[in-house]
Amino acid sequence: MTSRLPPDLFQLFTPRPPLTPVPPTDRAPDDKPKPALSGIAQYVAELRQAPPATPVETPKQRRDRIKREHAIQARDSIIRGLSTWDPSLNLHATEDPYKTIIVARLNYDTTEKDLRAEFQPIGNIVSIKMVNDMEGNFRGYAFIEFEREADMREAFRRADATRILGRRVVVDVERGRTVKGWLPRRFAGGLGGTRLGGKDLNQKEPGRFDPAMPPEPERRYVDNRSHDRPDRPPRPRDSSGNRAYQSHRENSRSNYDSRNRDRDRDRDRGRDNDRDRDRDRDRDRSDRRDRHRSRSPSVRSSRRDRSYDRNAGGTSHYSRRY
Repeated sequence: MTSRLPPDLFQLFTPRPPLTPVPPTDRAPDDKPKPALSGIAQYVAELRQAPPATPVETPKQRRDRIKREHAIQARDSIIRGLSTWDPSLNLHATEDPYKTIIVARLNYDTTEKDLRAEFQPIGNIVSIKMVNDMEGNFRGYAFIEFEREADMREAFRRADATRILGRRVVVDVERGRTVKGWLPRRFAGGLGGTRLGGKDLNQKEPGRFDPAMPPEPERRYVDNRSHDRPDRPPRPRDSSGNRAYQSHRENSRSNYDSRNRDRDRDRDRGRDNDRDRDRDRDRDRSDRRDRHRSRSPSVRSSRRDRSYDRNAGGTSHYSRRY
């Protein structure tokens, strides 16, 4: 049967070649002589004449070195940029900075038409400046100049944190030409803490605080109901050594318990009154139902027949009437 198998399967059933016989050893492996071990005293002189070892940079040291080099390059770049940066000389800026807002974090597919449709209902727009890079690609933010300063303030109040083309935008006033000493983000300025430094310093949530200003102190909730506050003067004690307000607390507790009992009693009384009122209402409803039934013709005829049967052979009030 195996002869009919294909070659690839027939090779699996082919027996392996026999093992090559090995002559037996003359002694056990542990009984064989081993090389003699000697010390390194004869090589000490050569080690002293060897050249010094070259230090090798570890991966952590390499990362730290690259980080320091990048920091130095960034600082030099900021210094060079600040020497030539003057926002008042920007020919592509809007005319009046006090009527201009900046819309950041825009979708990269946003056009001037989309921004005009979003902000035109707020007020008349004078111009919209879309910020592009050297290659002409949109960088994600734009400057919008309004005709009135009141419209600019209204746009800043209403449009901040709204969604344009599916992205939540940030709207702020122009600060480059209106705030003294203001620096943009590329010169280590701006607001917020998303680019303060490393991962241990950067914040994930955006904000509008000034990183140069000291942070606000953390607000803590103080429970004023506590009786063990450290700034509270000690309570007076009576002659027996107990606190003078102990009896007052007991009286207050008893008054509180009595008020609770009175409240429960009033609640039970109101519940009983409601139950009695419901019972009376059900009784009146059943009486009205019976009265309505007695007025129907079929009921009157059946009652008349029963009265006639009861007074059979005699004179009933029906017979007297008719």
